[in-house]
Amino acid sequence: MRKTNILTAVLVCSLLTLASAQSSAPAPTFNQNIASILYANCVTCHRPGEVAPMSLMTFADARPWARAMKARVLAREMPPWYADPQVGNFRNKPAIAQADLETLAAWADAGAPEGTGAPPPPPDFGDGWSRLMDRAPDLVIDAPIELEVPGPGEVPTFTVWSRLPFRDDRFVEALQLAPTNRHVVHHASLSIGDLPPKTRLGQAALWPGGPVLTGVPLLGDGQPYRVASNEEFGYPLVFYVPGGGFLRFPQGVAKRLRRGQYLSWGMHHMGHGMAEKTRMRLGVWFAKRGVHHEAETMTANLRRIVDGKEIVPDARGRVQIPNIPPRAENWTITGLITFPDDVTLYSMWPHMHYRGKDMTFTLVRPNGREETLLRVPNYNPNWQVTYELEKPLRIPARSTIKAVAHYDNSAKNPHNQAPDQEVIWGPQAINEMFIPFLEVSVDKDNLRFEGVDPR
Repeated sequence: MRKTNILTAVLVCSLLTLASAQSSAPAPTFNQNIASILYANCVTCHRPGEVAPMSLMTFADARPWARAMKARVLAREMPPWYADPQVGNFRNKPAIAQADLETLAAWADAGAPEGTGAPPPPPDFGDGWSRLMDRAPDLVIDAPIELEVPGPGEVPTFTVWSRLPFRDDRFVEALQLAPTNRHVVHHASLSIGDLPPKTRLGQAALWPGGPVLTGVPLLGDGQPYRVASNEEFGYPLVFYVPGGGFLRFPQGVAKRLRRGQYLSWGMHHMGHGMAEKTRMRLGVWFAKRGVHHEAETMTANLRRIVDGKEIVPDARGRVQIPNIPPRAENWTITGLITFPDDVTLYSMWPHMHYRGKDMTFTLVRPNGREETLLRVPNYNPNWQVTYELEKPLRIPARSTIKAVAHYDNSAKNPHNQAPDQEVIWGPQAINEMFIPFLEVSVDKDNLRFEGVDPR
């Protein structure tokens, strides 16, 4: 009995000593603890000129946001990731280590002290290209124009073209489309292909009444060729949206840039109170090793179903999707793509605008068995992610990928400024889109390509 009491006393004493040591441990400081965590996880976006609303590069920047940071990271709302964690494995999922989360929380609880000494040097972002690559782009291609965006208000969408600067076909393992001023760019797209029929490049107004700049296709009479809203030219390469714009592939898989073709720069800008300039840029990382398959951008909406009825294209091949009614809280559309051949899937990107609520990608195999590939239950139009599979997925022929999206046009949607208005489909922010993007390769199209020249 006495021995038991002695052991109990020793255990209690040890616990009290440990608790005392923990309570007397010095609080984390910005210079010694926090700066390195922010540099590793946050300042890619939270720095001047980037999409995040505030910088976290310095102590003066970060201290006012200490408690807000604690709340957001403990709730797993930051870094932003909107996919259901129970579905799929993705190689680009950001994650702050649990120990670092606890350090951030302890720093906030201690009053966010600066500490002594100097913080570590901030990361070098170069010209703003993705840090997911181990090197700077091998080539940067500028759009043919720099635009001065008037403010405020929306700018009509427009497209300009520029010729690829290659003598031979080139294969690229990664691409990044980025504006020099993100503040005024709603989204942008980049495709590769030929010019519109019977046109040549020259100078003209980008839109009726717009600025006169170069890169505009001109008809034989010198009049500008205007791209209709339902027209597409060439083959899509990469898209810029907040939180997006970077695309990469596993070793041996690449996008092809064909010599003699043109880049088609589609742009949508928004002014914010004062005139600001911006230019789109394309960073290209050439494939360093043999390429065996060419990546293709596809969309899981070749067939569309609304209210149980498939929407059939008209005689000109146009698809008229019904408008979203006013105050609709859960308007639903389903898109489908069926693969005639075996394919390999690399990534998925759900694209909608401000009424977008959620989107789910499901694989339906030929035997009818279904597998959820990606579920984004809380879609955020201000931060759109391309979800890269941890391991490429082999998909057998005659399989279907089904994408189901819901839209909230009610006053309950915090992004919705006009719940009493019907929503039409189109490129402007007040319109809507339903584009479930996929990056795939066709298994039988083995290029057996070796020795890609990166120059």
